Amino acid sequence: MELDLLLWLLGAFFLAAAVFGVGLLAVTAWTATRVAERLFAAVAPVRTGPPASIREVEARLGALVAAPHVDSGVVRAVVPESRRGRASGRLHRLRRTPGVRFDVVLPLEGRDATLPVWTPVPTRLTGRTEFERVAAACGVAPERISDAVGEEVSVRRVGDDWVLGAAGAADTAGVETRRARSVETDRI
Repeated sequence: MELDLLLWLLGAFFLAAAVFGVGLLAVTAWTATRVAERLFAAVAPVRTGPPASIREVEARLGALVAAPHVDSGVVRAVVPESRRGRASGRLHRLRRTPGVRFDVVLPLEGRDATLPVWTPVPTRLTGRTEFERVAAACGVAPERISDAVGEEVSVRRVGDDWVLGAAGAADTAGVETRRARSVETDRI
């Protein structure tokens, strides 16, 4: 009787192990197929779209031609503001970095176009900090940033983002707005 029960338990164990093994093999094969498919798609040298997508490209280029040319804006406000996520270290998500937000109004018709440019307040003025670059673009000294209100500043379009500063400067990237990658803010 005990030997019979032991054989039944051993058979049930082997059956459960076989079912588990087949399931594990199926999940592994499915995952490997998806990973290989995405890897080959990512490294493919050429990707062609459907024939209808050329119309989307033409429509986008037509909208760019019809868009008004904007090369300057006016600083509407200079606001002290601290943000999370810009500090370095282990607790960078919890610490707030003090900074200043410059609200630049762009002359675009039909919509409220404000370019928020946030920059951290530096610990030292070296002539190369982002804060000093923004102050120079506004035409004011870093210690007199409140005088930037009402000043006209040059702006340019880089991809889908507006960037403060003239094109062709030594800093070709300018001061990026990072509107899509905003972080939590608090006014001081």
